[in-house]
Amino acid sequence: MRKRTTTHSRKKKTDNNSQLMQLISFAMPVIIMLGYFIYRKMFPFGSSSILTVDMGQQYVDFYSYFRNTLLHHFSELFYSFQNTLGGGMWGTWAYYLFSPFNLILLFTPGRWLTFGIMLVTLLKVGFSGWTFSKLLLKEKWQKGYLVPALSIAYALNGFVVANMLNVMWLDAVVFLPLVILGIENLFDNQSKWVYPVFLAVILITNYYMGYMICIFVVLYFIWTFVRHSEKLSNKWQVIKSFVGRSLLAAGMAAVVLLPTFFEILDTKAQYNTKTFEWKFDYSPWKILSKFLVGGFNFDQMPKGTPNIFVGTLVLIGIVCYFTSKQIKTKEKIATFAVSAFFVLSLCYQPLDLFWHAMQFPVWYPYRFSYIVCFWLILIAARGLLNIEKLSRLQLILSIFVLGGILEYSFYNIKEFNFLKGSNLVISSVIILAFLMLLALPLKRWFKLSLLVLTIVEITANAALSLNPIDYVKQSDFANYVDNVNDALKGIRPGKNQFYRIGKTFERSKDDPMQCNYYGTDQFNSMLDPNTSEFMNKIGNSSGDNYTAYSNGTLFTDSFLGIKYMMQQTSNNSVLTPYSTRLDLINDKQVDGTNAINIYENSNVLPLGFAASSDILDVKLKSAMPIQNQNAIAAGLAGNKKLQLFGTYKNLSVIYSNMKDEGNNNYTKLDANQVATIQMPFTPKTNNPYYLTIGPAFSNNAASFSLNGQQLTQTSDFNSPMVLNVSPGNQKGEKQVLTITANNNSLQLDSFALYYLKMDSYNKLMKQLNKHQLKITHFSNAKVSGTITAEKDQVLMTTIPAQKGWHVKVDGKTVKAKTVLGEFLAVPLSAGKHTVTFTYRTPYIVLGALISIISIAILVFLIVSDKKRKTRR
Repeated sequence: MRKRTTTHSRKKKTDNNSQLMQLISFAMPVIIMLGYFIYRKMFPFGSSSILTVDMGQQYVDFYSYFRNTLLHHFSELFYSFQNTLGGGMWGTWAYYLFSPFNLILLFTPGRWLTFGIMLVTLLKVGFSGWTFSKLLLKEKWQKGYLVPALSIAYALNGFVVANMLNVMWLDAVVFLPLVILGIENLFDNQSKWVYPVFLAVILITNYYMGYMICIFVVLYFIWTFVRHSEKLSNKWQVIKSFVGRSLLAAGMAAVVLLPTFFEILDTKAQYNTKTFEWKFDYSPWKILSKFLVGGFNFDQMPKGTPNIFVGTLVLIGIVCYFTSKQIKTKEKIATFAVSAFFVLSLCYQPLDLFWHAMQFPVWYPYRFSYIVCFWLILIAARGLLNIEKLSRLQLILSIFVLGGILEYSFYNIKEFNFLKGSNLVISSVIILAFLMLLALPLKRWFKLSLLVLTIVEITANAALSLNPIDYVKQSDFANYVDNVNDALKGIRPGKNQFYRIGKTFERSKDDPMQCNYYGTDQFNSMLDPNTSEFMNKIGNSSGDNYTAYSNGTLFTDSFLGIKYMMQQTSNNSVLTPYSTRLDLINDKQVDGTNAINIYENSNVLPLGFAASSDILDVKLKSAMPIQNQNAIAAGLAGNKKLQLFGTYKNLSVIYSNMKDEGNNNYTKLDANQVATIQMPFTPKTNNPYYLTIGPAFSNNAASFSLNGQQLTQTSDFNSPMVLNVSPGNQKGEKQVLTITANNNSLQLDSFALYYLKMDSYNKLMKQLNKHQLKITHFSNAKVSGTITAEKDQVLMTTIPAQKGWHVKVDGKTVKAKTVLGEFLAVPLSAGKHTVTFTYRTPYIVLGALISIISIAILVFLIVSDKKRKTRR
């Protein structure tokens, strides 16, 4: 009886100890980062916010859209007109928003959204430590205070600290240990559901990180197979179990993966790298500097070396692993092979590209480095399992390795702008402390001392790495959102209404998602390239993953259904202008706010309207924005002779301190003096004037002014733009447009002055508004209405022609046409018709069916396993 009590007490004590280690593993990363956020005075602990780079320019807006969708407009889960001119959203959710942690954001509205993001970040680093401790304890790879020491090193490894702003990637760090635990279970013939379930969770929360983990699990399975090869009685059964459950994981995630895969083919895959070089991107030795504290700064974001900081204890643990007599040689060989593959992947271009799904990352390179960190810490855990002090050989090798890292970094410090002398000093002191601690025969406080020292080092690395990063002021974010929302209160569409709202300022290109309105801009990795190309062809700023309606004309405003334009007031310091629209005086100014003037477009076209079938034949050309707008107008009107824009002929140009080098290229005569190009012109009518400028004017190559008044122009564009240079009420008044060169040379390609013929424009808008699609039902995924068409007309819409739209006319399914390479148009017979547009995410039904079947199969396997064990 006494023996049973003693055994029970020991088990209870062990369980309590394990729970304590897991609690520390969760709590300490949270405490470290919360302390740092408070130190940086992040809201609500001060005037700063957690927003920086893409977190401030993109993700925070998606999180606002996330809240609005789940709380108010569920149809936007599948399609949203807040996504530039309109776009499917399933892929966006799969990349950015399917994390279960995001549910916290439902409780942090408005200006508190930044605090919600902080909570999500803290929970993710906390649970990363907890899941890693779970793995170590379950597999008995570590015990005591070394469990939280290594778990904290994992939760705040170099990748996590460097990518804390890319919070959607951190789910992979949370769930990776559970996937690995699941693989170990396959070999132990226990809880075989763990592996497929958590692999499916990763694939659902972020398919991109999930792709990388799928590569790793193959490597890990082979490594584990080598470790267990002598004990396995049925090797083929284990292999079949791994392959089958891997397929089940993909099957359970099919509802997300299948639709997303086909969406990627139409979006991100369009930019896949077609060529690469068989070369090293940099000397592999440069990786060593990233093992020192503070190995990160802003310059490392766009293009840097891998973020693989794991701490001194881990590096010593790796030395112990390869010198351990308890670990078999074949395992060490397998470990060395996998490690060598990782080292090559971190610097050899083809392998790096392979890990990133054949796309070079745009910023944030080597995104799979969290897997390398996991691998290094796992190996160290096995090496440190029974360590009490370093042997002489281990001490010598540790001194050699760590001293070599310090020496290399010291003599090459000029190559590493993220390293300072203070970083080397701090690293040296910490390394010396670890070596002394591990060289002395301490027992009582040995592991606790290692934990404390690890916490000090991990905290130092996080602080030194993040200190160089600037964060957005909370007031800048909150005041902007408050100002825009105040202006939108009276102009958002009502029930069963649709129109777009534009603006001449921006905080980010995802403002429509932040402030819940139908706009024209977007910054999104899943952006439809057809939309980007269309925007370019009508003279607006766009690229591979963004669009910005920065340079519209009165005609494009009307054509795209922009009923209201918001313009910052002259005394406003909160809203940053990105374009000048002098022509807005032709619209009616309606009630605005102290910060924003609002202009209503009386010529706006609806989402759908009857137009000439000639529009079906219009092909837009590159680098000809005004000519393209003329072609669109002529096609809609069915009048090939219509020229909505005229060319201002005999434009005089006066060059000051500029020399003509030929081919429209001009250079400064005196680089130290101001160089200008002046264009005086006198409008013959009260028409607005527009200047086209080539991409050589991007990146602030020049500044513009009209009669001494500064004209704001966006600096980010790669094709000819349309700049409004005259409002349209200055007939007979001499105007002087001045271009000041900001560089020593300037290319004047695509340089011409045009004017919009207001009489023709007004007449055309009246004609096109005659037969509107009168909306009877509107949601983001379904639009119904009635329209009357004349002979040889089509229902022209500004709904982007993406796969997933289905059209019915008078209850019968019809095939819509793609117009201008971007929009849906429906041929109609003369008369009145009822038309319905319905959006269904392509392949989502098939994906859901596969997921249901896969879940059913897994449940069947779980029940079968339990019955089999019961029989035994």
